[in-house]
Amino acid sequence: MKMLILLMTIFTFTMTETTKKIDFGKGKSGDNWQVINDDVMGGRSSSQFELQENSLIFKGNVSLENNGGFASLRSPFGKVDLSDYKTVTIRYKGTQRAFAFTLENERAYYRPSFKKILLPKSTDWETITLTLSDFEAYSLGRNMGYNLTPKIQEDIIRMGIILNDKKSGGFELEVDFIEFK
Repeated sequence: MKMLILLMTIFTFTMTETTKKIDFGKGKSGDNWQVINDDVMGGRSSSQFELQENSLIFKGNVSLENNGGFASLRSPFGKVDLSDYKTVTIRYKGTQRAFAFTLENERAYYRPSFKKILLPKSTDWETITLTLSDFEAYSLGRNMGYNLTPKIQEDIIRMGIILNDKKSGGFELEVDFIEFK
């Protein structure tokens, strides 16, 4: 009996989660995400999100007035260790604007976060797989010249989607899921 318990304990602690998935939709994930726009710094952009049956729709209007220019949707803060994952796959569709998927490991807005561009090619569903080591560090819109590392991936505290192509006008992005592998 002791041997069985020991084997079960070893098996439990050596199992690794091969995927981590955020599946959007009513009764699934996303209801605790939040909109953060440039109005936190005096800008005039506006956006909102709503959960559909099987997806999340993020939409709004970006304004360049008063030094504005971004709208974002972000998960709640909470430490997530992504060091065992090499890629992230996102299924989405939207207006043909340059969105980015972001990963943060710092709470301060001026500290670098890591992002990779999502550029919808049409209004049809697309699935893209991004390599996490290709995510680049940006601080206040400036590329900092280094990429996401497995060490930094250990301390991710928030993820999100941002539209910061510095173009005014309406936008919409619908996301089905985000999956780390």
